[in-house]
Amino acid sequence: MRFFKVVFASALGYILAAALIIGFFMVIAVGIASSAKPKVEIPSGSVLNMKLNYPIMDKVQTSDPFAALAALDPNTQIPVGLNDILHSIEKAKTDENIKGIILDLTTLSAGYAKLSEIRNKLEEFKETGKFVYAYADYYYYQTYYLASVADSVFVNPEGEMAFTGMVAEVAFFANSLEKLGVEMQVVRAGKFKGAVEPFTRNNLSPENKEQIQVYINSVFDQTLEKISETRGISVEKLKEDADKLEIKGVAQFIENKYIDAAVYKDEFYSAMKRRMGIETTEKVPLVSELKYSKTLGKRGAGKERIAIVYSNGEIVGGKGDGTQIAAEDVVATLKKVREDDRVKAVVFRINSRGGSSLASDIIWREAKLLAETKPLIVSMGDVAASGGYYIATPASKIVAEPTTITGSIGVFGLIPNAQKLLNDKLGMNFEYVGTGAHSDIGRIDRDMTADERAYIEQIIDRIYDTFLTRVSDGRNMTKDEVNEIAQGRVWTGVMAKEVGLVDELGGLEKAIELAAGEAELEEYKIKEYPRETDPFNMLINKMNGNSSIEAQLAKLSEASVFGKYVKSLADLEKWGSEHSVQAMMPYDITVKNYFLK
Repeated sequence: MRFFKVVFASALGYILAAALIIGFFMVIAVGIASSAKPKVEIPSGSVLNMKLNYPIMDKVQTSDPFAALAALDPNTQIPVGLNDILHSIEKAKTDENIKGIILDLTTLSAGYAKLSEIRNKLEEFKETGKFVYAYADYYYYQTYYLASVADSVFVNPEGEMAFTGMVAEVAFFANSLEKLGVEMQVVRAGKFKGAVEPFTRNNLSPENKEQIQVYINSVFDQTLEKISETRGISVEKLKEDADKLEIKGVAQFIENKYIDAAVYKDEFYSAMKRRMGIETTEKVPLVSELKYSKTLGKRGAGKERIAIVYSNGEIVGGKGDGTQIAAEDVVATLKKVREDDRVKAVVFRINSRGGSSLASDIIWREAKLLAETKPLIVSMGDVAASGGYYIATPASKIVAEPTTITGSIGVFGLIPNAQKLLNDKLGMNFEYVGTGAHSDIGRIDRDMTADERAYIEQIIDRIYDTFLTRVSDGRNMTKDEVNEIAQGRVWTGVMAKEVGLVDELGGLEKAIELAAGEAELEEYKIKEYPRETDPFNMLINKMNGNSSIEAQLAKLSEASVFGKYVKSLADLEKWGSEHSVQAMMPYDITVKNYFLK
């Protein structure tokens, strides 16, 4: 009898488990269906209401099953990719049902290059005669930069505005590592290669401080020029106001023409209705960017195609998890568009601070093969530096926003020596039996010998020389000319154009325009890659743990003030354990604007 009870209980358990799993996947299916793009009707007299209060990616992976589940939660903000944001504004220009756009800004999570692309598109929208209004409870520099494109800028009367300029923050861990008994042994090529400084110093080297000072001022100047154009305030006055802190309170910002009016939200909507020429008592449908994005159809017409290949994240070898530029995945995508006869040109959109030098070269090879068969244009996002620049070099044209961070042509290797931590503090000892004097090279419980350091240095120098060669061949410059502007130095897009690392200033749409011109296309469709990942496969990968440690740490810490430190320590763990040569820039420098909420 006991046997049958056990069998019955086990069978019942399996049935319940199966029912739960089936139910879980049904919920996912419902979520995916709800997050798809059903037919959406936009009422006449609508206004596009853009909040943009989420991390703005070039392209959102909408097939993520967990994102699909989030779509069922009305309190969750579903993000819209930059591609759909730009496409939505473009469509709204000629959509008779859209009378204007309001920017309802509280927070922004995007680099200045992405914000510049959105801002430029809004300027185009204004040329149609339709209005753009901006409102916020408070403004800080990033939100004000975008809001300043509006015809009128409004703020809550009890709100605030901070206009204090930009500051770069770099966190250093050398003292912490010393207390732990860990010494970071570094070999690098390029005097500006500051990616390892957080682990080896307690302050910035003079060279690194110099380059940060130069490029943060370049970004500041570019954004000030845009604000000056739309608000009618000279760049000189903008800088003076940021430095002196003499403008205090909303009323003074209105007096100095930064803001047009201080009103409550209901008064803002009344002002918007007066601009529309309707009674303030009438109702105006406000359409979110997410809802409007669901009305977007295919871009372009005709049989020929221009492919846009999006690559975002750290460059790594093998297959990735969707948060990285994984060599195997990118090569497969580039090969696919190369062999597709319907694709006449390719735009390679890059957002990366770099990564593995070997993985960068693997991607470079496939990009070069592609460039030999059809036009290849690179569009740089917020950052395309070090390995991110390496994979861009085969392109016939490189396009970057003035505020894009690029360059950082250099490489480094990093091996930790944790002998004091392991032996003295933890009481751990190791014994090795090898076949030769250096068979244990890379051990983390001893110093490198002089011979071992010389061996690694020649590897670093060889990889750096290859990097210089890739840039030299791609940019039609001599290696000496490249070395002069390389050395790991970071440039903004406008600076990179001056030294020959970038061809054109602009965003994704400029790159598409150049691709169409080189392919001599007047009519074409836009096809975006990589294609959507099957959601069930993605779920299984996540359940199996096929997601990078860095991605999981980022998700866990993104809402915390300690998030950037967790990311730095994840870099330390990865570089120290893999012992791989990295082509990486110090992009964890955070450009901040301090303000009081």
